[in-house]
Amino acid sequence: VQIVGDGSGTVVALGERECSLQRRQQKLIEMAPSPSLSADARVRLLRYAVRLGNAAHYAGVGTVEFLVDGEDLAFLEVNPRLQVEHTVTEMVSGIDLVQTQLRLAAGASLADVGLAPDALPVARGLAIQVRVNLETFAADGSVRPMAGTLSRFEPPTGPGVRVDTHGFAGYAPSLAFDSLLAKVIVHTPACDLAAALAKARRALDAFRIDGIATNLPVLRQLLAHPD
Repeated sequence: VQIVGDGSGTVVALGERECSLQRRQQKLIEMAPSPSLSADARVRLLRYAVRLGNAAHYAGVGTVEFLVDGEDLAFLEVNPRLQVEHTVTEMVSGIDLVQTQLRLAAGASLADVGLAPDALPVARGLAIQVRVNLETFAADGSVRPMAGTLSRFEPPTGPGVRVDTHGFAGYAPSLAFDSLLAKVIVHTPACDLAAALAKARRALDAFRIDGIATNLPVLRQLLAHPD
């Protein structure tokens, strides 16, 4: 659950993210809102996150993480920072979380940044983010990071498609750093999971990367999986 606070004891929640698809305890695909939550579980998650933030007089942006099993909710941890998957919350809320955290750090209140509890934006549609990593998967599921030089790097474009990346043709990454190369985020105006998944697949099919192996084949298979 994405929370935002100004240190006054008032915190707001900007919805939840579904982050179950992972490898090596690191997320690969994230969605907002979660397509698997019941209405009651969603209300409880947001309420718990706000209560925790209020009690801590939380200041800035942060994420309250839970494990969910049906209607059973278990608190996991708080990440007191901007997370890699903040993009999907931005897409459905229309809130620039980077700008918001900087303004709050400079002394702005929730009302100043347009996030008063009685005036929160209405979430719209569904967003999916996939993490394109410089890595390959072995048959046993183990992950091998890859190095080299990118000879071609052509991210997808189009309405509702966003790519956050530091990649470019000629880029030579180091194995000393995380293998994340790009985040591909797609947004559909309607909360339609099938449409969002199809849009994400089309975006990945249009992504052209040569010179270094990536996890694009795995991501495409995950997005096409019946489950």
